[in-house]
Amino acid sequence: MNKRVLVIANAYPNATHAYVNNDVDYLASQATVLVLSKRQPTAPFYSSHDFNFFDNMQQLELLAKEFKPDFIISWMLPNHFYARHIAELLSVPFVLKAHTPDVFRFTRGVARIKDELKALLVGEERLSLSYRILMRSLARTARSPMLRGVFSIPALQESLARFFPREKLREMQPWFNFAAFHDESANGGKVLALGSLVNRRENQTTFASVLGAIDDPVDWIAVPTPGCLWLDIPGIPANVTIRKYLPPEQMPALYKSYKAMLIIAEGKLGRGLPLSVLEAQAAGVTVIAPSLRPDFDDFVTRGGGFMFTSESEIPQLLAQAQQPERRAMGFRHAARHGAESFRQELATVGLEFAPPAIASEDLSLQQRLMANA
Repeated sequence: MNKRVLVIANAYPNATHAYVNNDVDYLASQATVLVLSKRQPTAPFYSSHDFNFFDNMQQLELLAKEFKPDFIISWMLPNHFYARHIAELLSVPFVLKAHTPDVFRFTRGVARIKDELKALLVGEERLSLSYRILMRSLARTARSPMLRGVFSIPALQESLARFFPREKLREMQPWFNFAAFHDESANGGKVLALGSLVNRRENQTTFASVLGAIDDPVDWIAVPTPGCLWLDIPGIPANVTIRKYLPPEQMPALYKSYKAMLIIAEGKLGRGLPLSVLEAQAAGVTVIAPSLRPDFDDFVTRGGGFMFTSESEIPQLLAQAQQPERRAMGFRHAARHGAESFRQELATVGLEFAPPAIASEDLSLQQRLMANA
């Protein structure tokens, strides 16, 4: 019997939410899927999958009752109470998938009291729109008999353990379409920069001195935001080109023009576990990133990437890009994060599907790469 999976997302379809988009693509290949969101996406794209929007809990109830899901997957912790309410109303299991910034929404002391008072005045739905989490409500979600698991990157596990039973916590590993990005042919000589170059508070750019010192052309892909043309940004070096956003299907070819991908981030949780790292590794691009925390550093270095603690190290690391043995490490690491890893992840919470139907040559290649990892 074909399963019916309801996905509650923040703003689907959104080009910047690659984790959610990948999940929906896979689920739709295995089950009947409906994605429901409270917000309109800021960077929309065409999706062939069924989705809709709701303004309040009553509308969500009507849409969910009509769909009749067998399972609910809810992305972003501020949406937890929607998933719990519908799961308990329809007596179906649900799981939560936490986004890295969710850890900053856990409040204590005066901040928690303020949220409680605001919820009394305007309701929990209004509170969630400002990306706040009502801690009392989160505790109720943690006790729900319908909750099957809470997924997050390893760095969030200890924070989540303060609110959820440890037996419900699951480590979430990123996954992607490995076959679409895998290409072991020679790469070009440019450098791709990902992250924020603009310090908006000071109206200046960061990393400008380092980027300007790189001999090779540098492309920067800004976060796609409608109406944001990124013109006349002060301090951008002459060798840096600001590229327009490209849809996912065009990204594999773009990666091949780069020898290295430089990630720009600050702070322990300045990045989660980006899908762009896996995509670059599968395309043979050397990843160079700041050392943020153990799970992030391991994610990069297992794929042959380099970590830096000072901007002054970047030119020296760029000179080591495209070493054959490190490219091979990247191919092997990326192969471990294909659709099969997501299928196994879902199976741990009782949502089981048949192994992915991928071409035999792709399956053989992934098995060979993973066997050598």
